[in-house]
Amino acid sequence: MGQIRGECLCGAVTFEASGELMAPAACHCAMCRRWHGSLGVYTSAPAEKVLLTGGENVQWVRSGDETERGFCRICGSKLFWRRVGGSNLDMVMGSLEAPTGLTVDKHIWVAFKGDYYDIEDGLPQYAESSANAGPIQPASPEPAADAKQTTRNGQCLCGAIHLTVTGPMRDISVCHCGQCRRWHGHAPAYSKARWTDIGLTGGEFLSWYVSSPEARRGFCNQCGSSLFWERTGSDAVSIPAGLLDAPTGLHTRHHIFVADKGDCYEIPDALPQFAGSGGNALPF
Repeated sequence: MGQIRGECLCGAVTFEASGELMAPAACHCAMCRRWHGSLGVYTSAPAEKVLLTGGENVQWVRSGDETERGFCRICGSKLFWRRVGGSNLDMVMGSLEAPTGLTVDKHIWVAFKGDYYDIEDGLPQYAESSANAGPIQPASPEPAADAKQTTRNGQCLCGAIHLTVTGPMRDISVCHCGQCRRWHGHAPAYSKARWTDIGLTGGEFLSWYVSSPEARRGFCNQCGSSLFWERTGSDAVSIPAGLLDAPTGLHTRHHIFVADKGDCYEIPDALPQFAGSGGNALPF
């Protein structure tokens, strides 16, 4: 492939990977969805082929006995996954500059997928890891959940921050804008709630990054989990559905900013798509 470049949202961390990169896989495990606020979509390269600049701004957090995840401590962008002591470094696709020339070729850990979306692209699906395993029958569409539930709980990956929503939550809008993909690592699935309906514990671990004159993004400064997207002056806040405990009772309703979507995936469902924000197509 030659070289491909990536960076976090604030630009404090940049990297270049050389040589051939692995075809990306979309991971549906609960850990990835809770950390990213989206699916975890990664490519991989030998660590020795990745030149990292600003490594002092990468914060690593253990996510298993043998694995760890790296995020930018300044803006909260999700960047890397690796096995401790391993020779490869996995990089989130959303951090890479377009065109990547890569295409998602499978879904993994689908036994743990969220209840707020279906998998409709026809790619091979694996119940857990694809290593030494064969594909399974495609996951069935999720049965209708209780959309009227009024209490939902969630937490970041490390458990430092917990939230409880005791009021209505909006159905899901999937955002494909470049900022969201770079911050989350892939297109996030956002619900929304009013601040007056949210109870938060561990708020001392919540950091905010002002990502534009109109909005800021909140993340756990201990593990990097994406928690909030807030428009300046709003009485409500967007919350990634992956943060919530199952069942969420929520459903994906549309896609926004598809004019800016990544080149490594398609949007296979028949839901409405908007080149930009979609306006009031999904009111709250």
